[in-house]
Amino acid sequence: MDASWTYFLILGASLAYPLAQSFEKRVFMYRKMKYIFPGIIATGIIFIIWDYFFTSKGVWGFNHSYTRELYIAGLPVEEWLFFLVIPYCVFFVHEVLRLFVRRFYFPGTAKIVIIVLLMAGLISLPFIYTRTYTFTAVAFVIPFLALQLLLKTWKTWFSGFMITYLVALVPFIIVNGLLTSIPVVWYNNLENLGIRITTIPLEDFIYLLGMLLPAFTSYQYLLHRFGSPKLKSKMGLESVSGF
Repeated sequence: MDASWTYFLILGASLAYPLAQSFEKRVFMYRKMKYIFPGIIATGIIFIIWDYFFTSKGVWGFNHSYTRELYIAGLPVEEWLFFLVIPYCVFFVHEVLRLFVRRFYFPGTAKIVIIVLLMAGLISLPFIYTRTYTFTAVAFVIPFLALQLLLKTWKTWFSGFMITYLVALVPFIIVNGLLTSIPVVWYNNLENLGIRITTIPLEDFIYLLGMLLPAFTSYQYLLHRFGSPKLKSKMGLESVSGF
């Protein structure tokens, strides 16, 4: 098989099961698309701009042997699709967990997690400012963590989000492990800490958090603000107060 299909095939394999199961009656992802995609698209636009800038500066780049020849703004079309496919797959994980995990809300723990992550990010900034990828990833996440404290989402959905994030790390390590080991994507270690989990830069895990948190914040707002009472009832949202 032509190696240039590699990135496409990895994304396709990632999306196949979540997309097929999106119409399963208990998960009913198809009824939530209008609440899910605005946040994914808005966040994706930010990350495409980020991606374009970092690629042009050599912070990271792509192995053309494993991507198709269609490039938009200097990025392979697969990279554009990445910012739709991966968040959607994580949303699917979230909805499945919400359905099957008996206890999904831990307000006290969620608040501690937000504060610890926020403080860790703020304290680390003076020590990582020379590492472009590291600094930018941490700096991007900080305001969204602060927003969770302001909105008091630790009382509602943030603990479920963190459970989802932790579970989603398993497929993320598999998918991103393929992308970085083949490699489809390469990184300039002068712009990151040089710490790898398997072949994945540590910063990619912060990057994933930054990609998901705004999208989930938007999703929860739209769902609570505009979701029908019937949909909220099926999701058990009556037991969780407000946004």
